[in-house]
Amino acid sequence: MKNFKTKQPGILAVSDLKTAGGRAIYWLFFIILALAAFAALLPAIWTICTSFKDTQDIYNSFSFFPKNLTFDKAVGRISESWKYLQLGDAFLNTIILSAGDLVINVIVCGFGGYVLSKLKPKGSKLVFMLVVWTMMMPNQIRLVPNYISYLAFPFASDTHGVGINLLDTYWPMWFNAGADTFAVLLYKNAFDGLSDSFVEAAKIDGCTNYGVFFKIMLPLAMPIVIYQSITVLSGAWSDFFTPLLVLDKNTVVPLVVYRLQSDSNVQMNTYFMAFVFASIPPFLIFAIFQKWILGGVNVGGVKG
Repeated sequence: MKNFKTKQPGILAVSDLKTAGGRAIYWLFFIILALAAFAALLPAIWTICTSFKDTQDIYNSFSFFPKNLTFDKAVGRISESWKYLQLGDAFLNTIILSAGDLVINVIVCGFGGYVLSKLKPKGSKLVFMLVVWTMMMPNQIRLVPNYISYLAFPFASDTHGVGINLLDTYWPMWFNAGADTFAVLLYKNAFDGLSDSFVEAAKIDGCTNYGVFFKIMLPLAMPIVIYQSITVLSGAWSDFFTPLLVLDKNTVVPLVVYRLQSDSNVQMNTYFMAFVFASIPPFLIFAIFQKWILGGVNVGGVKG
């Protein structure tokens, strides 16, 4: 109860927590949130426990935790599963895909926000309106036109020999990362909060628009860059549908894990271990950026 004295204002004030009713409401919400957190963590814990079980225990035993699990046995299970699954190439390809998504998203969307915020060329209001309008368009409507454009980029034609076939390459995912309209609005909002004097002073010193963007605007909008890094990397690592649509080979982790279910030679505990391996990078992203994830990113708080 000592922490109640330093509690930040919210639904319940400090004065409310001094009453029996206020404390009862506080603990009621605490129990509800604790149960919700447990329900969210239970599938992940069950997956990890199942990956360390013997195959016979998975089908013949109702125990939640693996039986007779030792440190050496756990290390052996991890080593054997990694060698059998051969996920090294898939991890490398997914890292390349995620890095490309991040670079293109920051550069293209960031520069788009900079143009709409500071340069404001003729017709920028119409472009801004179209950007906002595309956010309201369902993804299903864009699915078929996007796929046709991948067949013969950039003409979207079914005529042979016209355009470039981008299927079985990473370019469709990278183009999608550069067409993130929400990211454009985030950068525009951040750049709107920066004084125009930064741009004017840099141009007086002979800096080009590209120099102003990379040397001044992006560093000052670093909270947005960090937020987009978290979002893009997490989304790229877990993206399943787009690679399934455009990639023919088992080149990224989500596709490899998905197609393991049709392999009758893969034992169930090894299959669950693949889930554990695939979950490690998102966990590392959370562990590294948890300060910004839990604390939130003030996308509109950058001031000049």
